[in-house]
Amino acid sequence: MTDTWLVTGGAGFIGRVVVEQLLAWTEGPQVVVLDAMTYAAHPVALRAVGESYAGLPESSRLTIVEGDVADGVLVSKLMARVRPRVVLNLAAETHVDRSLSNNAPFVRTNVEGTEMLVRASVDCRVERFVQVSTDEVYGDRVGRRAARETDGVEPTNPYAATKACGDALVQAAVRSSGLDAVITRGCNTYGPGQFPEKLLPLAALRWGADQPMWVYGDGLQERVWLHVDDHAAGILAAARVGTEGAVYHFSGGRPRTNQATLESWRRALGLGGRPDDYLRRVADRPGHDRRYALGDQETRRQLGWAPRRSWRSGLRATAKWLASNPQFWASSLEQHGVSAFFAAQYGEPPVVAS
Repeated sequence: MTDTWLVTGGAGFIGRVVVEQLLAWTEGPQVVVLDAMTYAAHPVALRAVGESYAGLPESSRLTIVEGDVADGVLVSKLMARVRPRVVLNLAAETHVDRSLSNNAPFVRTNVEGTEMLVRASVDCRVERFVQVSTDEVYGDRVGRRAARETDGVEPTNPYAATKACGDALVQAAVRSSGLDAVITRGCNTYGPGQFPEKLLPLAALRWGADQPMWVYGDGLQERVWLHVDDHAAGILAAARVGTEGAVYHFSGGRPRTNQATLESWRRALGLGGRPDDYLRRVADRPGHDRRYALGDQETRRQLGWAPRRSWRSGLRATAKWLASNPQFWASSLEQHGVSAFFAAQYGEPPVVAS
């Protein structure tokens, strides 16, 4: 029987790296990607990943299917046809700002989509289901220890609430339907190919257009950062050796304030200046969590996982990739209304890619 892995959201930022790592495995599985190809997807980059392995004996190991995970008929038919042994659910709407203005797409993908996948996985007797989630489900950790893998969730924004709901559906299926599933929760992820609505690529875009980067409030919100290669490796480790029903955390080290993060990023890009010159403070986001923090000691012990990429080397590599791929901006910016979305929030004209 063919070993097939279904990766939903495989044309997205983390999903593409997961697919690439799967294809790099010696005698690895057949990979089927299901992705709705919405604004944050990059199908051209995903196809390039598949083409890079065209010289291998199993040259047809990647199949790409365009479709919505919340389409129950599509999901059921696809899974009945390909019979995946493993399902990795990375399909998600992820941007908090967008969830505050319209949470309907988040409910559809993060909740309804997860339910459709869980139901089909039970019906097809999938051997392992991996639900890829976020540290944001734990809410604000100001004055509190880092969240542990066994802690309950306390989401404080629509994005986090929909991810917590999807996670709960998976956990319920483990208990009520015998689904062998694990949940992974990672911290802020960065690296090459990230869609430019996120902090680092958006900052590079604005600075490249000689415009300051927006910073919410005082800029002292704390986040932990993890390189996408390390995050993808953790997801695959959980898929391979994780314990049924367990939650796993992937953290990148110490928390950094948003302002300090942008200062480090500016240095990696080879730019100078004073923060007051290249940052513009705007009103804080409603319900903005002050601090996220994940404890991952138990995950490291159980999975044998640890991040390999340092913060400094990861930023340098990301900056180098951006400099070598200027076409990335042209294919991602105005086509999907990213610049206009943020300009409407902050009352500025859209950024024009240079």
